Amino acid sequence: MHPDRIGSYRISRKIGSGGMGNVYLGVHEETGEEAAIKVLPTSMAREDGFVIRFSREIEALKTLSSPYIVKLFQNGTSDDGSYYYSMEFVDGETLTAMISRRKKLPWQEVIEISLQIALALKAAHNAGIVHRDLKPSNLMLTKDGNIKLTDFGVAHMFATTRLTRTGGVVGTAEYMSPEQARGQRATKHSDLYSLGAVMYAMLTGRPPFTGKMANDILHKHQFAQFDKPSHYVPELPRLLEDFVCTLLQKKPGDRFPDGLVAIKQLENVRARIEFATRADAETAIGNDEAASDHTADRASDHTVGATADDGKAEHRPGSATMVRNFVRDDIERQFQQSPVAKFFDNTVVLLTLFAVVIAAGIYLSRDTVPDPAEELAAAEETLFGDATPAWLRVRDETLIPLLDADVLPDRRADLETWIRRVDQYEFCRDIRISTPSDPSVDSELQRLIRHAFQTYADGDIADGRTELETVHEIIRDDPNYTYLAEFATATLHDWGGEQNIAGRRSFVATMRVRAETLVADSEIGRAAAILRSTIKLYQQDATVARELTDCRRLLQQLETAAENNQGENSSAGLVP
Repeated sequence: MHPDRIGSYRISRKIGSGGMGNVYLGVHEETGEEAAIKVLPTSMAREDGFVIRFSREIEALKTLSSPYIVKLFQNGTSDDGSYYYSMEFVDGETLTAMISRRKKLPWQEVIEISLQIALALKAAHNAGIVHRDLKPSNLMLTKDGNIKLTDFGVAHMFATTRLTRTGGVVGTAEYMSPEQARGQRATKHSDLYSLGAVMYAMLTGRPPFTGKMANDILHKHQFAQFDKPSHYVPELPRLLEDFVCTLLQKKPGDRFPDGLVAIKQLENVRARIEFATRADAETAIGNDEAASDHTADRASDHTVGATADDGKAEHRPGSATMVRNFVRDDIERQFQQSPVAKFFDNTVVLLTLFAVVIAAGIYLSRDTVPDPAEELAAAEETLFGDATPAWLRVRDETLIPLLDADVLPDRRADLETWIRRVDQYEFCRDIRISTPSDPSVDSELQRLIRHAFQTYADGDIADGRTELETVHEIIRDDPNYTYLAEFATATLHDWGGEQNIAGRRSFVATMRVRAETLVADSEIGRAAAILRSTIKLYQQDATVARELTDCRRLLQQLETAAENNQGENSSAGLVP
């Protein structure tokens, strides 16, 4: 049984389901436009920080514009308090279904599909968005064969406390990059690794690594060597296999630098394979023609010789022989007239030139390795300017790799400071002020309840409960709002359980310790200011009452000492 209505959409049927919720086909009541509506489990709204992540990711994804990315339309809450978002409906099948049905795809088709995926990734990376969970089931194929990449950022959006910069494992094991398997932050290089894994699956019918348990697969991504695709597809062109293997390198720096480079390289691979294929075909045709000429030549010579013996015709070559001889003579004449051709027609000369080219390549590659200090200087030129989305790219492409590689130990503190500053910019940029609701009473009640949930999700548990209890008290006897009242009752019951307050207690205790440190350094005024601010922030929060008592006690001691010092100074001034 599916809901009749979700937000502005009339629901016609259910089209999918999974651990992240159900997907329905709906029609917008005003525009008549079809859309796929994904409804997330109600339990997610109660997860710490989910509402903030959900709103932030959806707003960012709405800005993406690519013919190869599923477009997002709206988001909101359904009647039962679940969160949903609507997106472009793709009438087709997933790449997973296609691989299951066809087992292996021809390499020509794999190249075309992969180029579209790479274009989608490039559009996202340019906007500062990393997919994090690229896999065949997130790739839809339209009926005309075009790719649509969906579920951008969903792995990040749905992760809870597991998702941290260094400790979270988010994604699908078979297509996850080695750095994600280690719990490190996903970058655009991680998406390129997943693209390589998807290409491997399209070519061979299986992912590069398999196992009974997810941990086994994650371990293989980090340390094992996959079978080359040609092991399963012997006819696979070597150039395409090398491209896939480059994407599947363990170290992010050994993969292609970005989506644009990957696109250009794959286009080059396609062109070179097509050229080689045409050349082989032309060679085969040439061999057939040569064999035909040889047969015609022998037949012509035999016929002419016979007639000459009869005295009825003189001996002369046939047409095929004349063309062959003309071409041969022309080639010989060119080589006889060209000293350059004679010079290069020498094995020693060619080997020497080959060695020179290799040496030059090695020299240039060493010479073009970027200097870490120069990289940081270039990054700081951007960071010293106005805050823009370019900061995010500088952080992900320069600052974090430099910090992880530890190639500038004397600038480590600067790197950490810049990364922290960019993280703060990202947080502030992603804060969105929602549009005002319509003036109806129903809308206002929904706004109040939504605000209570937002307050609770932000960590203000006591305030969130108080807001919801207040709304519940207003509507609990009103027959027009029976369902809302029942929903509020159930929610308040859920919120009455054990609360996770370790973070706020730790913060208040840390501020007290910081104040004590400042007192030891004789910075009494600064210590008192920090204590007053902390008390003001949490004075209504009963969950940290014990920690606040310690802060108040220390503040009282500081104020008493300050008064005593002031009194002693005044008394000293009265002594003659």
